[in-house]
Amino acid sequence: MNEDVITVVGRLGGDPTLKSVHGDRVAEFRLSSKPRRKEGETWVDGTPNWYSVEAWGDFAQHVAASLRKGDLVVVLGKLKVEQWESGERRGTSVKIRADHIGHTLRAGAVAKDRRPREQEPVRAPEHQPAAAAEPEREPEREPAMALTATEAWTAPLTEPDTPF
Repeated sequence: MNEDVITVVGRLGGDPTLKSVHGDRVAEFRLSSKPRRKEGETWVDGTPNWYSVEAWGDFAQHVAASLRKGDLVVVLGKLKVEQWESGERRGTSVKIRADHIGHTLRAGAVAKDRRPREQEPVRAPEHQPAAAAEPEREPEREPAMALTATEAWTAPLTEPDTPF
């Protein structure tokens, strides 16, 4: 089955709503992208395109916690265009099931909340006494976490950069 994948840069029309559908979480919001073109020395706004965006599962929770009305974001996901009827009214619904959403840095600096994931506690093997077990340790934190957002971007790397 072919799927249309789309990338849209736009602004949230409202705060995301978080709800449960058949036991799974979904965050939904409206996204407006407005084409601009230059006419002479002036920029002219075109007619905005509106999309309904949805994010599912744990991703939905992150979306609801991170995005607000007016935020400028980049959305990458699967496009779904549907025709609808309601009485005598007819229309077209354009939806994006998001795979990735991020703030665009064209609108300003963004700080990422880098909370370490919880780790399983270290347990003593069955055949050794508990005193011989390795003690529990605090999760290691990345050195950049102690820096402000500005400092993190300007601080030199302490390890080689990972090639992609």
